[in-house]
Amino acid sequence: MTSSDPGGGMSVDLRAVLDSLARAVIVTDPDGQIVLWNRASELLYGWAEPEVLGKSVLEVLTPAGDVVSDRQDLESVASGTVLNGDRFVRRRDGHTIRVNTFTAPMIDEAGNTVAIVGSSADVSELRLADQKARELFDHFRLALDAGGLGTWRWDMASGKTVWDERLESLFGLPPGDFDGSFDAYVSLLHPDDRDEVLRDVAQAVDSKSAYRVEHRVVWPDGTIHWIAGAGGVTVDEHGEVTGTVGCSMDTTDRVEQDLERQRLADIAASAAENERLQRERLEFLAAINETLNSSSTVHEVMVNVTRRAVPRLGDWCTIHVLAEHGRSAPDVEVAHVDPAMVQYARELQERYPYDPTAPNGVPAVIRSGVTEFYPEISAELIAAMDHLDDEARELVVNLDLRSAITVAMKKRGRVIGALQFIASSPSRRYTADDVALAETVAGRIASSIENLRLREREREIAATLQRSLLPTSLPDMPGIEIAVRYWPHGEASEVGGDFYDLFALEEAGHFALVLGDVCGTGPAAAALTGLARHTIRDSAWHGDGPTDVLAALNRAVRRSGNDTFLTCVYATIDTTCDAVTLNVAYGGHPLAVHVGPHGPSTVGVPGTLLGPFDQVDVRPIEVTLRAGDVVVFHTDGATDVPLPHELDESGWAKLVDDAVGSGGTANEIARSIQHALESILAFDSRHDDVALLVLAIPSDSQSSMSTVP
Repeated sequence: MTSSDPGGGMSVDLRAVLDSLARAVIVTDPDGQIVLWNRASELLYGWAEPEVLGKSVLEVLTPAGDVVSDRQDLESVASGTVLNGDRFVRRRDGHTIRVNTFTAPMIDEAGNTVAIVGSSADVSELRLADQKARELFDHFRLALDAGGLGTWRWDMASGKTVWDERLESLFGLPPGDFDGSFDAYVSLLHPDDRDEVLRDVAQAVDSKSAYRVEHRVVWPDGTIHWIAGAGGVTVDEHGEVTGTVGCSMDTTDRVEQDLERQRLADIAASAAENERLQRERLEFLAAINETLNSSSTVHEVMVNVTRRAVPRLGDWCTIHVLAEHGRSAPDVEVAHVDPAMVQYARELQERYPYDPTAPNGVPAVIRSGVTEFYPEISAELIAAMDHLDDEARELVVNLDLRSAITVAMKKRGRVIGALQFIASSPSRRYTADDVALAETVAGRIASSIENLRLREREREIAATLQRSLLPTSLPDMPGIEIAVRYWPHGEASEVGGDFYDLFALEEAGHFALVLGDVCGTGPAAAALTGLARHTIRDSAWHGDGPTDVLAALNRAVRRSGNDTFLTCVYATIDTTCDAVTLNVAYGGHPLAVHVGPHGPSTVGVPGTLLGPFDQVDVRPIEVTLRAGDVVVFHTDGATDVPLPHELDESGWAKLVDDAVGSGGTANEIARSIQHALESILAFDSRHDDVALLVLAIPSDSQSSMSTVP
């Protein structure tokens, strides 16, 4: 199907154009019988074009519950209507997906519909993201409304400030009356409060920190109201301040009540102090939660927690964490308001080693799990500590300890360490509320530490399992360079589904090459990967050719009882002649790219997926490789990138050709391909594993080299 310029210009293969489109394009006759099904349709819906030609599009794609409505839509388009919108379709694997479809009739000169054309794209994830965004926005707005909060955003570059309608109302302005200028904002501040408010904001911007203000505003009608605000400074990727964001609420009633309560000075002061302490405790608890969430190791937890705790909950903070196995003495981290005291504390630890039998202090709390609380450390209390010798007692006195809390860090009833807070300031005395806060913090730290240890064990298990599924070394093949790369997708604790293998066959000078992609990740994928590798090797070592090897693998998958599938490319390599011979067959796997003297081309023909069917259609092809030739095998994770990124078959071939054209060894070619893929979409942002195998015939050497990353 081509079109040409009447003047003799370049002809265009319209079918190639349709196959190059990222959107699925389906053409039917007016009754809905499929007459064209482009490459993107095959990828989106799972059927190859020959399987659906002549079939009703309703039969192929329409879910059972949508047959009536879809038939009505088909009849409507056949009568001349253009339809555009979302609908649900059924893929070959039985899954229903949501697509955005534009469907239009093709009308001849007589006004008759001769065909129906539809183009579609999968929008399942996009619509889900839209829904989550709407829910998040509604949740955010409801929270603001419930709290009576108005919000602002100041952009330093433009000098403009954006207020929402609620914030305008908090300043006594009608909706839309605030012009966004700094002068307009300042004019609304109470004259006695302006300097302080502007100074607080300026200091926050200079230090790139959050800030809170409470001040009076003068409404246009002359009335005075109180506003409380909390803001944060925004910075760009270079750490430069770009503006501020924040929210405010009307506190007029509260402030007026406070002013009234000032007549009862002692009661009001006590209430204010309690409120302040409670707020600090809540803020401290939030800060600890943030610290735990941002810590990736137990050591980071210990360091970050102690740094956060000082001076907010004490002049001293020590955390003691027992090792999972072995040592009875815990690991210790110390923080103090005076950094010089930290080194002094470590010297004391060396001087007085941890004694697990000590009658009180951290050892006693770790043994018993019971909190120790000293609201006031008096001279009498120190004198009563019989387990201390005179020198140790003098040290305690010199440290000027005034109040102390030691709590156990427990998880599921098991003590994993202790947390200690000490106040040295004469003005600070711990209370029962501080003890409750310390116990809450200790519990959360214990949970975080246990979760980190669990994740570390999972990562170790996953890494060990992943290594067991990939070869530790590759054979040396005369006159051939080999480079392999593997980038797993997802969490480090998740085993990937892609695999590769390269091994010598029984006949001297003959080798086997394998690259596969198991559907899914995790233990099930790992089990199927192991089955695949062992089945392939066993069949190959029995002398089976590519067709029989893939057939044996298909039988093994079918008999395994796993309701899954995989793709695989299997090739044999003969190095016994002057030229290297490659015999390659595919089981549903992406075709390899061969770069020779005439540029890039794909190697072989596609075959049937392995696992879904009792019989597979595999068509081996033999390729002769000469000096300078390069063949690149890959799994579909390399090219399967989400929109707006795109890497189709021709783009992949060009990428490989460019990497080969840059010259170098197989390892250097693999590195060039890696950089090119990373520039399209970073590997940690991809949704699938990527495996890559580069086979190169050196043009100036007959030596062999294999590289495993």
